[in-house]
Amino acid sequence: MRANLEKSFEVPQGTELVWKHLIDPEEIMDCVPGVSIDEKVGDNHYKGKVGMKFGPIGAKYDADIYYDKIDLENRKIELTGNGVDVKGHGNAEMKMTIDLSDGKDGGVKLDAIMDVTINGKIAQFGSRLITTVSNQLFNQFVTNFSKKLKAAEAAV
Repeated sequence: MRANLEKSFEVPQGTELVWKHLIDPEEIMDCVPGVSIDEKVGDNHYKGKVGMKFGPIGAKYDADIYYDKIDLENRKIELTGNGVDVKGHGNAEMKMTIDLSDGKDGGVKLDAIMDVTINGKIAQFGSRLITTVSNQLFNQFVTNFSKKLKAAEAAV
């Protein structure tokens, strides 16, 4: 089962602060519900856990997260995540591109394109449920990320 999602949002903070948080897995991943980073394996490669609930079924994945491309000049990040269900009931893969551009009111606009592939038990629920859950997770991420940026800005 595959789902493609395109999302955008704006934050009032400047590019430097937003960029600093986006490229630091310790700063960004705790904004994503159900995601944790356990260790840095190598340059731009991290191991962690991803837990999600899809209707009546939950899934937990052991995940590898890669920052494939960090392009400060063009303000673009490419990430890949691969996960294997801890109970052996499937796997998941996500490719995401995040582009930063100038926001309308002087902040930063973030455009995210995600390509998610899920195999196993969760896939039986179809792309509609996966998209609904992904939308909820994204909205929670935006809320958490915005709060984190606001707190970081106030601390400066």
